[in-house]
Amino acid sequence: MAIAPIKFAFTSAVYIILFTNPSFALFNCPTQESQSLLSFNTALNVSDGNLSSWVNGSDYCSKWDGISCDNLTNHVERVNLSAYTNHEGQGVQSRVVSATLCKLPFLKYLNLRSIGLTGNIPSCLGNLSHVQYLNFKNNSLRGIVPPVICQLTNLSYIDISYNQLTGVLPPCLQNLPFLKFLGLSINKFHGNLQLSELSSLEQLYARNFSFHDYISSSQLALPSSIRILWLSSITISDTLFHNLAELKYLFLSYCVLNTRTTWIPLFQLQGLDISSCRIGGRIPEWLSTQYSFQTLTLGYDNMFGEIPSWLWENNAELYMLNLSGNHLHGSLIIPNGSVHWMTVFDVSRNALTGYVPSLWPPYLQLLMVNDNALVGTIPPSLCNLDHLVKLDLANNKLNGNIPPCFSNYKAIQVLNLGSNSLEGSIPHGLCCSSLIVRNNKLSGAFPPSITDCKRLQVLDIGHNRFAGEIPWSVGNLSALQVFMMKSNHFRGRIPSEIVKLKQLQILDLSSNNISGFIPRNISSLQAMVIPREDGHMLSTLLNPFQIFVREKGLNTYFKLGPFDTYVIRVPSHVELDMTVKGLERHYSYILSTTTYIDLSSNQLKGEFPVDFGKLKGLRFLNLSMNNLSGVIPHSLGEMSELESLDLSSNRFYGSIPAEIQALTSLECLGLSNNNLSGNIPQGGQMITFDNTSYSGNPYLEGCPLPKKCSWPQFSPPLRSTNEMQDRNEGFRKKISWYVIGLGFSYVSGFCCVMLLLAVRKAWREKYFNRVDKILKFSFPSIRNKRL
Repeated sequence: MAIAPIKFAFTSAVYIILFTNPSFALFNCPTQESQSLLSFNTALNVSDGNLSSWVNGSDYCSKWDGISCDNLTNHVERVNLSAYTNHEGQGVQSRVVSATLCKLPFLKYLNLRSIGLTGNIPSCLGNLSHVQYLNFKNNSLRGIVPPVICQLTNLSYIDISYNQLTGVLPPCLQNLPFLKFLGLSINKFHGNLQLSELSSLEQLYARNFSFHDYISSSQLALPSSIRILWLSSITISDTLFHNLAELKYLFLSYCVLNTRTTWIPLFQLQGLDISSCRIGGRIPEWLSTQYSFQTLTLGYDNMFGEIPSWLWENNAELYMLNLSGNHLHGSLIIPNGSVHWMTVFDVSRNALTGYVPSLWPPYLQLLMVNDNALVGTIPPSLCNLDHLVKLDLANNKLNGNIPPCFSNYKAIQVLNLGSNSLEGSIPHGLCCSSLIVRNNKLSGAFPPSITDCKRLQVLDIGHNRFAGEIPWSVGNLSALQVFMMKSNHFRGRIPSEIVKLKQLQILDLSSNNISGFIPRNISSLQAMVIPREDGHMLSTLLNPFQIFVREKGLNTYFKLGPFDTYVIRVPSHVELDMTVKGLERHYSYILSTTTYIDLSSNQLKGEFPVDFGKLKGLRFLNLSMNNLSGVIPHSLGEMSELESLDLSSNRFYGSIPAEIQALTSLECLGLSNNNLSGNIPQGGQMITFDNTSYSGNPYLEGCPLPKKCSWPQFSPPLRSTNEMQDRNEGFRKKISWYVIGLGFSYVSGFCCVMLLLAVRKAWREKYFNRVDKILKFSFPSIRNKRL
């Protein structure tokens, strides 16, 4: 019974504290913090509805997007707007960090990444004494980093990468005892980076930090706790790493790395990227002292020699190897049982010889051995790679057939076998997102099973020996963006169903035996109707593949979501050969702005489809070397993005429509060898083309053709005598006043200087002493004489 009063007293005390102490306001929302958030939202200028849940009077702790509160006090602890106010594509003019944000005294987590911020980092952030996490990455912030950041002694994570910040970083950053992550990349910082006192720092990203060309310890001092380091575009010696025994991941792309031949690092790396570092010579010997590599990137380092055996023997846990763009030679041999967990293997663009190996690690997702000198047939054992996402064997010397078992691939997205000597046909049932087999000796009819591949985005079977007709079922390829069949033996008509390909951006059926008419309703190709202003690589087929590497405990720049898993982004791309003004040009990458139709060198007939004028986003159009006739429609002038137009070697007649002068982007024009007549329009881009654009039209006249061309050949048009006299008189008047003004200025300046020397003795002495020094320096013979 004596315990009951004690319980009553204790419970009463707890309730009194909870209801009376503002620090424990369990049932009361701090209204000042809600108003601060609303003012902050107003300053952000968010008009796209992404923060529509921020309504005055509602419970911001549970209902406002991006806001989290302490469960006990209801004070705001987390503000995470990165997922709710992304600025990409929103047309936001300005988003500033309002000082009202600093009125959240219990804030611990602030994430404003990629929301279009401008202006400066506010100095009032120094008031947020509890904050542990700050992320301003990928915005447009300017100015300096305010020294008040150093007051945030609880800070463990700060990322201000990818902004336009300038100046020198505050030296007091060394006073942050718990800082583990520091992101500074892609700004305009300069000066020294002294971080040796940050005993907790594990990750430093200082890519494009403006050190001097050669970095020394006086400029960059690092603590021994560093585990991840990313620098770029500087010259580094191995002495920088003398105390970094904990280093696990090192990224030094575009650096110059000077290492001693006897150097043995203290660290054991799990990831290394020294691509484009101009290393030269053989693969560095110090890498043989490393036994824990999971990712290794040595691309475009100008290295030669053979791939050393210790690379496989020492690193059984290697997941990604990139040796592309070097001069490595010898046979490609992977010892049986080594690198069992390999996921990415890239030795493209080297000088490797021999056969394609039959044995490969079973979990490969990306296999790229293109642009070498490999011979022989494609081993069917490649079909055992069930996880393969991309296989690139292009630009080798392979022969034989494509293994029929390639149709069994389930995860394949990109299959590139182009520029070899492969024969036979495409296996029935082969389906992927990008199929490239150009420049081979493949034959047979158009593979009917391909039209069942709903995810096909790129099909390039050009420069082969395919024959027959194009099936109407190509209209089923709803995802197709690139359709290239040039230089084959196809005949028959272009199926009208081709206009169903709403995503199509590149169509090349040139150099075949195709006849009939160009399909009507060509404007149904929606991807060519609206001009594209972005310059990203072509749509989703070029999105990076996500390759996962198992590693725990580190939060790196390629961490994916909440998982402790690395994602390595390996971009794919589509190459293209386009014929522009009679010349075939090779494009290594296709941008989303590239739109192209080439139906040249066939037997097409009929008139120029008026519907073409609706393709306002089309940039390249080639209909040359056909049997097209009729007049060139005026609607051509509506194709505002057109850069190249070739209608040569057809049977067009009539005049050149004046509307073509409105095509301000036009760089190449081919109208030669037709039956055009009348005068050549003389406005806009038309005056930039030479006579080869118009020759072979016997009834066409006007410049640049010699017939009835009024342009002077060697001299500008002469002016009238009176006009020339007036111009010369005006010129003489201008010269006279100029000479008078120049003389007056010289005399006035000389008099002022003499007057000052006469008045001020000290100035006079300094002046003549300087004159004496100049004379003695100029004439050595008078140096010992008194002047």
